[in-house]
Amino acid sequence: MIIRRTILALLLFTLVPFGIDKPAYSEESNPIATIDAKINIKQTELDSAASSYEAENHKLQQIKNELNRLSRYGEELNLKQERAKLDLDKQYNRLLEEPEIDLISFQKKYQESWSEVKQNHSDQLDAKQAITESEILLDQIKQKQDRLNAEFSNLQELRVSARIRRLESELRKSSTFETSFQTTCSMTMTLGECSNQGIYLTKQKAVKSFREKLFFNLSESALVKQNVKDVQLNIYIQENQIIRSGFKGENEHFTQMKLQLQAKPELTAACKLLNVSARYCLKGEALKKPKENNKKWVNVIVRSDQYNDSVTINGIKYGSTPIEVLLPKGDHQITVSKNRYETYNRTVRIDGNHTIWAKLKQKKNS
Repeated sequence: MIIRRTILALLLFTLVPFGIDKPAYSEESNPIATIDAKINIKQTELDSAASSYEAENHKLQQIKNELNRLSRYGEELNLKQERAKLDLDKQYNRLLEEPEIDLISFQKKYQESWSEVKQNHSDQLDAKQAITESEILLDQIKQKQDRLNAEFSNLQELRVSARIRRLESELRKSSTFETSFQTTCSMTMTLGECSNQGIYLTKQKAVKSFREKLFFNLSESALVKQNVKDVQLNIYIQENQIIRSGFKGENEHFTQMKLQLQAKPELTAACKLLNVSARYCLKGEALKKPKENNKKWVNVIVRSDQYNDSVTINGIKYGSTPIEVLLPKGDHQITVSKNRYETYNRTVRIDGNHTIWAKLKQKKNS
């Protein structure tokens, strides 16, 4: 019965925010919108350059096809000119025997064929010049595309860096909460132990609620929640004050506290949460080390290979596995028990987000 009442007390806690700092990145100061606008402009320029390249390349192919046609036609004209020249030569040879022979028509035919050859040659030169000019223009467009692509990639890099800076700012914000918690103490506890348990669980509740609210208020909350596993947020209770503390009824202890909390995540936390390369987070100065007297709170999951077991952490019962709690870094006594099974009892050093697997062996002769 005591275990059930404790679990209900844990589930029914309430949290009233006393004051929440505004994010450092407001809608007006957030550079991401400016970068997005530049990216859109650059994308439009890239699309325009691609269209220009495609149109000019199509024009170049048409000119090359025309040059090929002119070349084939030029070969035909050369043959036509050769035939006209041969015909004219024959008429000149006949002129010795037939002085009155008319050469004008043959001369005219030869002149026309020669003019056609010269015009074809000029057209081919024009086509070759147009090809050269088109190829130069295509090369210029290609250089412009390369420049635009480099600028586009740089903007994308800047956008990722801006997202990282925004998330780092949002994660490191500080909040003040007024939190109350009611717990059921064991009959074997002293008054001091019961009071300390109430304070501990009130802090634990505040840390958990701060963590949930922190994730909920992030600009990219949906993406962050997908990548939160194994990320060290290092939540600190910077200041705490007991407002009210005392017993309510049989073994019921009520604690009301005012706490100031802050997350000081690991150096690459923002990169992990946004699923980008760690190089974006490793630039600049490292985060300053926190004060040693402030404890970091991390996420701990306890599981076992049995159902209907019972988990106790540092003498506080949490119900059956799986459970997920926030604990300060350091040594913790973890106990998982079940009737007719050997008890799992370990002192575990918690240095970061951690999952504890307890294997319960069945007792002999049970």
